[in-house]
Amino acid sequence: MRVLTFILLCSIFVVLSCKSIDRNPDLDRVIVCPDGESICPSTSTCCIGQDGDYSCCPVEKGVCCADHIHCCPQHYKCDLKIFKCDRTFNAKFLGIKRSGKKN
Repeated sequence: MRVLTFILLCSIFVVLSCKSIDRNPDLDRVIVCPDGESICPSTSTCCIGQDGDYSCCPVEKGVCCADHIHCCPQHYKCDLKIFKCDRTFNAKFLGIKRSGKKN
C-alpha cells in the first residue's frame, strides 16, 4: 500500500510540475501558399508569378496584378497601363513581389 501511495504522490508531483507546451509563435506568423511549399508572412498575400512559382506581395493584404509581377494594396486595382495602383483618385506606384520561401 505504501508503494502505491508513493507512486500516486510522485505522479501528482510530476503532473503539477510540468509546464504546458506552447505553440510555436513563428508558425502563426506565416501562411502557406497554394503550392504547399512556399510560405509568406501572414500579413502578405501569395501571388503566382510568371514562372508558376509563388511570391509574397510585400504590401499588407495586397492584391495580385494580372501581369503576375506586381501587386497593389488592399482595395486598390492594378493599372498596368501606367504601372500604378488605382483607388478612385488616389494612385500609388506598383510594388514588386518578393520570392516566397520554400519549406
